Amino acid sequence: MNLALLTIGDEICLGQIVNTNAAWIADQCSRQGWRVLAHSAVGDAIQMIIAECERLSGLADVVIITGGLGPTHDDCTKTALTEWTGDVLVEHKPTLEHLQYVMRQRGRELNARTAAQAMQPSRSTPLQNDKGTAPGIWLEIERYGKPVVIIALPGVPQEMRHLMLDRVLPRLRVYDSQNTSRLAHGWVMLYTTLLTTGIVESALADLVGDVQTLLEGQELAFLPSAAGVKLRITVTAPTRDEAQTLLERLTAKLRSIVEPYIYGTNDDTLEAIVGQRLRERGKTLAVAESCTGGLLGARLTDVAGSSAYFLGGVQCYSNEAKTRFVGVQPETLAQHGAVSEQTAGELASGIRKRFDADYGIAITGIAGPDGGTPDKPVGTVWIGLADAHSTHAEHFVFTNDRTFNRERAVVMALVRLWQHLQVTT
Repeated sequence: MNLALLTIGDEICLGQIVNTNAAWIADQCSRQGWRVLAHSAVGDAIQMIIAECERLSGLADVVIITGGLGPTHDDCTKTALTEWTGDVLVEHKPTLEHLQYVMRQRGRELNARTAAQAMQPSRSTPLQNDKGTAPGIWLEIERYGKPVVIIALPGVPQEMRHLMLDRVLPRLRVYDSQNTSRLAHGWVMLYTTLLTTGIVESALADLVGDVQTLLEGQELAFLPSAAGVKLRITVTAPTRDEAQTLLERLTAKLRSIVEPYIYGTNDDTLEAIVGQRLRERGKTLAVAESCTGGLLGARLTDVAGSSAYFLGGVQCYSNEAKTRFVGVQPETLAQHGAVSEQTAGELASGIRKRFDADYGIAITGIAGPDGGTPDKPVGTVWIGLADAHSTHAEHFVFTNDRTFNRERAVVMALVRLWQHLQVTT
C-alpha cells in the first residue's frame, strides 16, 4: 500500500516550525510495511489544499493530512475536503456530545466556535479525539479509477499521535488486508536499521563490499549520524511473511560482517545501550562536565531507571569548580590548562572517586565561538575515562559551531564508554 503525506500550515511553509509530524507518521507507516511516496506541505489556503489533495490522490492509495482542523478562521482543511469531494457538512451528534463532555471536564461552557468542530463531511467517519477537541476525519473516495483513503488529523503532535496509534493505524491495517486486490500497489515493504559506531562510512562500505550481491538486489542505505553510521536494510515482497523472512535473512548476513561495530538497532540510543550494559554488570557511573554543562548527565538520565547505575555528576565549568569539587590539582591547571589530557584524566578519576563509582567520564573543551588559540582551536575537546585500574583521555577537534561541539562531545563520550564496556568485564 502506498501513502502520501500532506501537512497544512503557513507556519510550516515559512519555516517557523519543523515538520516533525510528517517524519513521525512516515516512520509509523513504514513500520507497517507500507511505502510512503511523497511528503508535501502547503499553506492555509483552500484552493492550494484542494489542488494538492488531487495530485497526491493520483499517486497513493492513502493520503494522510495533518493540520488545519482547529476552531479558528485559518483552519480550513475540513472546508477544503468538503468542497473537493462535493460533500456538505452535517452535525455529527456523537462528536458534539464528546465536545460537551470535554468542556464540562474542563469546567467551561461549550461555545459556538468549539461546537462547530462537530460539523463533519457527511460521507466521512469522524475519529474521536480523546486528547483534544478536533476529531480526525476518515474519508473513502474514488479517484483515477481506484479507491483512495483520505485521513485528516489535527496538527497538535500529542493529538495527532493519539489518533494515529489508536484510531488510524488499526483501521488502515484492516483496510489494507481487505482491499489488497483493489489497491494500486500491493507489495509489502519492510526495513530494519543496524546502528554502528567506531568506524567511518567509507571503511564500513569497504567492509560490507558488494551490496547488490550481499543483499540479493534489495536496498541498503548508509546513513551517517553523530554516533556513527546507520545501515538501513529495505526489502519488498508480495506478502508480509515473505518480506519478513527475507529481511531476517539479509539482516543476519550483514550483521555477521559488521557485528563488532553494532551497538543497537532501530530506535536504540547509545545512552540506553550503555545503561543496559552497566545495569547488567552491576556497575555505576559518575560524570564531570565542563564545556558540555550537564548535557551528558541529561542524556544519561533521559533513560528510565538510570538511577540504578548513574550516581550523579558535577558541572565544573570554572577552574575553581574543577579543583574544589572534583579534585583537579591547581598545578595541573596552571601547567597544562583546563583543556588538556592531564585535566581530563584528573577530572575522570576525580569524579569516580568523589562518587565512589565504577566508572568516571569527563569532558573538557573549547565549545566556541570564542576562546580558541592556535594550539587549541575552537572545537578542541578532551574526553577522559577512568575505572579502578586505569585512566585514559582522548583528544578530538570538532568544528567552530558551539552547539555541534557540545552535542558531539557528549556522543563521543558515550561511544568511548560503550567501547570500553565491550572489552571489559
